[in-house]
Amino acid sequence: MTDPAADRAARPAPGTPGPPAAGADPGRPRVHMTVEHAREQYLPGGGPGAHEVHVPVRIRVEGLEAAAPRRPPQRSEVVIIDCSGSMAHPTPRKIAAARKAAAAAIAGLPDGIHFALVAGTDTARLAYPTRERLGNPAEPATIAATRASREEGSRTARTLEAHGGTRISAWLSLARRLLTARPDAPFRHALLLTDGRDEHGRADELERVLDACAGEFTCDALGIGEDWDAAQLQRIADRLHGRAEAVVEDGAEEFERRLTGLFHTLLGASTRRTLPRLTLGVRTAPYLSVTLFRQVYPTVLDLTDTAVGEGDRTLFPTGAWGDGTRWYELRMRVDPGHPDHPGDREPHAARIASVRLEARDTGDVVLPGEEHVTVRWAGRESSPTDLGTAGWHFARQDELREACRAGAAALYRGGTAEAERELGRAVRLAYELGDETRLAQLRDLVAVEQAARGEVRIRDDITPGRVQALIVFSGHTSSPPGGDGGDGGPPPSGGRPLRCARCTEQVRPGRFCENCGYPLQARSGTPGTGGR
Repeated sequence: MTDPAADRAARPAPGTPGPPAAGADPGRPRVHMTVEHAREQYLPGGGPGAHEVHVPVRIRVEGLEAAAPRRPPQRSEVVIIDCSGSMAHPTPRKIAAARKAAAAAIAGLPDGIHFALVAGTDTARLAYPTRERLGNPAEPATIAATRASREEGSRTARTLEAHGGTRISAWLSLARRLLTARPDAPFRHALLLTDGRDEHGRADELERVLDACAGEFTCDALGIGEDWDAAQLQRIADRLHGRAEAVVEDGAEEFERRLTGLFHTLLGASTRRTLPRLTLGVRTAPYLSVTLFRQVYPTVLDLTDTAVGEGDRTLFPTGAWGDGTRWYELRMRVDPGHPDHPGDREPHAARIASVRLEARDTGDVVLPGEEHVTVRWAGRESSPTDLGTAGWHFARQDELREACRAGAAALYRGGTAEAERELGRAVRLAYELGDETRLAQLRDLVAVEQAARGEVRIRDDITPGRVQALIVFSGHTSSPPGGDGGDGGPPPSGGRPLRCARCTEQVRPGRFCENCGYPLQARSGTPGTGGR
């Protein structure tokens, strides 16, 4: 999840040398970067079409939480609570849970962080701090977290009332005024909760507001209830480089517990980020151009439009960081008509790009050195393009996300057969990937009869909120085999297609054949091991 405000404030100056390479002073916080080489790729030979090379990049930061910064960074947090009338309909459960979650989140803010609480209806109201508390300033403002201000803010959150309509654009506009009032704060973040959709502004107003907010702060957006709009919520989170989440109502106590826990998780993640910005600089061969840069783990986030050109390099901000791992995908397109294009030669290896992490104001953080991207260009008669371990994994994640969203769309249209087909495909993919979290989410909508084959039937007790939640959750991904770092070694045949021992089809690597469900990773020498 990126932080554009921090990105802009910490953009490295042209020609700024990078910090020492990792390896010295093992006690210092450090950043690790792994580039999975593109392996074998087809080389187009001058035809009208172009070919894309997919390069997974893993970035891992460790040691930040153990290393206290010399001076705590300045931060601003705004909590936005939907207080429209629907939050108390048909019962007051939603507004009661929101009050409790907001109060607990404010009570847990560290000293010194500036914060504010916004109550959203068809207008936006600064619920805390009050103008009187701030000395009646000309503009609304945040307040520093102290024992007294946290107690007052939490008490205010517990008194929020539900009435009026929903105008999310106005809520975000007020959040922008509050957060940009402290332009020296490199970390600026909002957490928005709603049970509805933007209904009281003009059709283009929300997009206009998102354009104004983009680059000023990040925003995590959270949906509850039955009538919110997953596409709109995801649009807000994507545009403001945040995370979209949902909490399904399962009994009052469990609902309150989950909502409070999610508030704690999202605000905690924001306040633990102490590295303002990491930028990935990409330099390509003359016959290649970058067509896509996106985060693919832990959530999918397209960052292509954040690119900044600098000489022969393209810079992509990855946002503010705490300890953790993220995966990115870099796509580069081959121009077969370029004069430097190597042509339709025999298979050969080539260095096609280099990537380097850069930052400013990193303190004691050690950054890695430059990584080169190599590829083995293959002729047209060679084996299929080899995406590698991580490449195959995230390609399957894309299919899983597409199946979830297609199944949800079919449910809204009333297409039961289509929904069962798409959600069955999602179940099969989640099963092959070993994604138990996604399987549990899918079971909210389908009864699974045979996971390996994707045989499911639509449940009778589906609610709109569960369908919307699946759409949002489809943007969350799992890491490649080997856990968070993805270091579990390559899948069978190093990520190459395998031949299933039962149906004899060539399929992508995984736990099971995607064609017939037969195990692909049996013990060596037994059926199911697979072959090219």
